Amino acid sequence: MRSRGPLKPGSEIARLIGDLRDGDAIAREAASARLRVIGARTLTHLAALVHDERNPSVRVAALATIEGIDHPHSADIAIEALADADVDVRTAAIPVLRSWMSREPGTRVLEALTGVALDRAQPATVRLAALDALSDLPRDIVQPILERAPDAGPPVFTGPQEAREWVGAHEDASLSVLHDIVVMARERERADTPAAHQRDWMVVRGSVHALLARRRSRVALYDLRESFDAARSPLPLDFLTAIGTIGDGTCLEPLARAWAATPSETWWRERLSDAATDIMRREQIAPRSALIKRVRAKWPGFVATGRP
Repeated sequence: MRSRGPLKPGSEIARLIGDLRDGDAIAREAASARLRVIGARTLTHLAALVHDERNPSVRVAALATIEGIDHPHSADIAIEALADADVDVRTAAIPVLRSWMSREPGTRVLEALTGVALDRAQPATVRLAALDALSDLPRDIVQPILERAPDAGPPVFTGPQEAREWVGAHEDASLSVLHDIVVMARERERADTPAAHQRDWMVVRGSVHALLARRRSRVALYDLRESFDAARSPLPLDFLTAIGTIGDGTCLEPLARAWAATPSETWWRERLSDAATDIMRREQIAPRSALIKRVRAKWPGFVATGRP
């Protein structure tokens, strides 16, 4: 992106950049919001702040602003910031890249985030932030990355009660370990007998999904979608809590299928519709979008016309 030259003293962008660099928290927040509205014209000047070695908090604020600007140069700036000496700056670069991962024509962003996620020299906070960003990818892409992530691996459980107790006592477990427990619980759920044991393993899986949702991680969102897609009876409530908290537009049709598959479960169907409404509101999915029109056409009554 070509520079538009030095800022004119007294110009709005100059004033806002000054507030972002030198202002207090309130001034920075206001400046950041306005710079996002102005958009791509500010990127050259925000990039200069990202390269400012004097104050890491200024670099973090600049990256947070860039995250809200829809221009490919945003990804260029964030990739450079992954090499910053400050942990907080590297972490702040990751949400910028997350938004571009599925939109870039090549694989540069994907390779940059994968490199961070697998880099044992990175602090755990940075690696896990990159790993969480990669969770937006399809399962067949993200699972090999999760398997290579530098963690000790999941614990081995003799039964579902032990697994539930471990999850309750290890809420700070890494995302890759929690993902592995979801996979393990699903496999045990399918293999164990009697049916009560299968249900117990499903409860374990739901508790991990709820924990991941509290941490705002979508690393196992694919499993939530598949669970609702295949559900022919009510799932444990942790599944509903999780999908209502972190679900996105791709979850609406699986929720609708679960709703259609349980015509006699009034309370369950109401909760499924509520979860869909929560997702639509949080993700700002317009009622007139093609997705919502398709859902309403295929499953009349699942999402009421008056809902957002």
